Amino acid sequence: MLIGIDKSGTTDLFSRITKHPEIKGNTGNQEKETKWWSWLRYGFWLRQNAKRRRQTFYEYISYFDSSAGHIRNTVNDQGYHNLITGDGTPMDMWDYRGWPQIPQNLYKSDPEILTPHLIRHLNPDMKFIIILRNPIDRLYSDYFFLKRGVPTSAAFDVAVNSSLQILNECNRVKSLRRCLYDANHIHKWVEKARINVGFYSVYLLEWFKVFPRDQFLILRTEDYTKDMFNHMSKLFKFLKAGELNMKQMNDLGILSKNRKHVTKVKQKVAPMSHVTRKKLLKLYTPFNKDLSAMLNDSRFLWKDI
Repeated sequence: MLIGIDKSGTTDLFSRITKHPEIKGNTGNQEKETKWWSWLRYGFWLRQNAKRRRQTFYEYISYFDSSAGHIRNTVNDQGYHNLITGDGTPMDMWDYRGWPQIPQNLYKSDPEILTPHLIRHLNPDMKFIIILRNPIDRLYSDYFFLKRGVPTSAAFDVAVNSSLQILNECNRVKSLRRCLYDANHIHKWVEKARINVGFYSVYLLEWFKVFPRDQFLILRTEDYTKDMFNHMSKLFKFLKAGELNMKQMNDLGILSKNRKHVTKVKQKVAPMSHVTRKKLLKLYTPFNKDLSAMLNDSRFLWKDI
């Protein structure tokens, strides 16, 4: 599963992954996102007023019917096949707003069971890929992606201030974890600026509580875009897919210079103001330090960006 994170290159990455002959996608949005674990099993959508019918587990697995057909056609006499399929929903890493609907959480003030626990119950050997971008730049891209019209850097600053106020007011009476997992607050941030998505260490800790570290491959967007061949080679090795050399990757389109799902509106506006960036640096730096310590990797401090 490619579980995150929004506006960090997940669509581009997933499209390249599924160009490998042994890896098949699904029939979800962009042949990548089922949106089931985080949204559709609860009847949620991006915005609060955009409700969806709850989808059953059988509807979820139907997204993989085509992949299952390919697998059936390649099974040998010993029952072995070498095909891989997966889900690429970037909200799965962080959007836990449906936790009160999980039966084990009924009547609890804090969640005990979250998406990682549910996935482990079905497949304890699942492999997870996460691609993370500097949370400040991620937020700027996310803001322009979600807004209608042509927003400005000044409007972004106003939205950030509003989002910080929402967070600070919640934090006066609740823990950060409760604030980040609360549906009402998530909906408010969607309408302003989704600062909540950038608390990577908080969300990753939930996954590390449930799955061993060696079941995760965690990449940085900034490194992936500069050295695609080595990153894709590392990824295919992690998935135990067949090794491909540079020529094979080029022939399959895995190393194409065309990027998928780039936020075009953002390319037309001014860079983020230094004042706004300074606010966000203050917000995210402690959590980047936590993330860097969790991964034992100083690159996730984003001091080189």
